[in-house]
Amino acid sequence: METAKRIGTENDQARTPRQKKLILLGILVLILIFVMLSLAIMEWNKRDLKKLVFIHPTEKTFIKTKTVSARVVQSHTEAIYVNATKGSIKEIFVKEGETVAKGQQLFSYEGSALKAELGQAEINKQLAETTVEQLKEQITSLETDLLEAESTTTPVTSDATNTSVTTNLTDVVEPDNIADNSILSLNAELNTAKADSRAAELKVEKYTLEAEKLKAELDSLIVSSNTAGVIVNLNQNVGQGFQAKENQQIAIMEIASNDPFRIEGKLTEAEKAKITPGQPITVTSNVVANKNWNGKITEVSDYPTYKAPVNNDKDSQHDPIPYYSFKASLDTQKGLYPGYSTSLDVVVQSKQSLAVPETSIIGIENSTYVMVQKKGILHKQKVETGQKTGHWVAILKGLKDEDKVGVNPSWIVHLGTLINLN
Repeated sequence: METAKRIGTENDQARTPRQKKLILLGILVLILIFVMLSLAIMEWNKRDLKKLVFIHPTEKTFIKTKTVSARVVQSHTEAIYVNATKGSIKEIFVKEGETVAKGQQLFSYEGSALKAELGQAEINKQLAETTVEQLKEQITSLETDLLEAESTTTPVTSDATNTSVTTNLTDVVEPDNIADNSILSLNAELNTAKADSRAAELKVEKYTLEAEKLKAELDSLIVSSNTAGVIVNLNQNVGQGFQAKENQQIAIMEIASNDPFRIEGKLTEAEKAKITPGQPITVTSNVVANKNWNGKITEVSDYPTYKAPVNNDKDSQHDPIPYYSFKASLDTQKGLYPGYSTSLDVVVQSKQSLAVPETSIIGIENSTYVMVQKKGILHKQKVETGQKTGHWVAILKGLKDEDKVGVNPSWIVHLGTLINLN
C-alpha cells in the first residue's frame, strides 16, 4: 500500500504544467458540449409541446412619409399704425398681453379742433332750420292774404251800348287797379319767400352733411380692433401726446389673432416635388416630448425665394439655392405655441399590400423566406419584402392571399415535415 501511494505521488510530480492545462481545457469543452446538447433537447421537447401556428397573409396599409422642418406661427397678426393726419394720441385703452374682442376700442386721438368745427356746424344747421320755419310761416301768411285779396276783387264787365259806363270809365276801374296791384305785390312777396325758404333748406342740408362728416371724423379718432386676439409688441415710445410726422410709419401695437395656429416652413426643390396641398401630416416638437398633432398641408408656393449657399471658398461661384414656402393647418393646437420648432412627417404615399408578421421572415444570406404549408407539408418559400409598419412586413412578391404562413418558425423545424392539421 505504501508503495502504491509513493508511485501515485511520483506520477503527479512527473506531470508538466502544460499537461495540466490541456486536461482542464478538455474538461471545459466537455461541459460546454453537454450544455448545448441539453438546450437542444429542451428546444426539441418544446417543439413537441407546441403546435406550429399558420396564418394567411393580411392586407395592411403602408405609408411613406417625408420629414421636413417648420415652425408654429400665429394665423394672422395685424399691425396698428399711428396716423399723422389725425393729430396726437389722447389715450391708450389696452395693455400688452391683454385679450381684445373684435370692435373693442384700442386708443384715441386728440380731436378738440374737430369738436369745435362740429359744434359750429350744428349751430349753423339750427339757425338754418329756424330760418326755414320762419319762412314757412311767412309763406302761409302771404298765401292767406293773397286768397283774401283775390276773393274781394270785382271783375270789370264791358257793354258797348252803355254810354254812361264809357263816360265815367276812370271813376269805375280805379278800385280794381288798386286790388290788382295788391295781388301782384303779394305774389311777388310770396315768390321771394319761397325762394328764400328753398335756399334755407339747402343750407340745412349743407350743414347736416357737414356735421355728419365731422362726426365720422371724430369717430375715426377712436381706433378699434378689426380682429379678436392678443395685444403684442405695444410700442412703449408711443403714448399720450405723441404725434407722428407726415409720411412716418410707426406701429403703436400688434394684435395676434385668436384664430388657430398654423405651421409654416420652407421646402427644397426635391421636397416640393413630393409635397402638395391636402397631404396629411403628423407634427412633433422637441419642446413637447411624447406628443404629436395631426393636420394637413394647405398651401405650397410655386414661387421660390433664394438663399445664398454657405461657401468658405471665396474663389468658387455657386448659384443661390431656391426654397418654396408652405403652410399647414392643425386639427388641434393644444400644447403648441407660436415660435415652437416642429418636425412634420408628410404622408407622400399610402397603399394597401399583403403583409406577414415580422417573426415569420427568415433571412438566409441575401435572400428572405417564409415557411408555408402546402397540402399539409412544410415548404420554404422565397419572398420579396417591402416596407415595415409596426410588427408587420409588406410582401411584394412570393405570397398569395390563400397561402398559409408559419408564425415564428423555429430553426429546428425541418423542411418537408408533415404538419398535424388536427
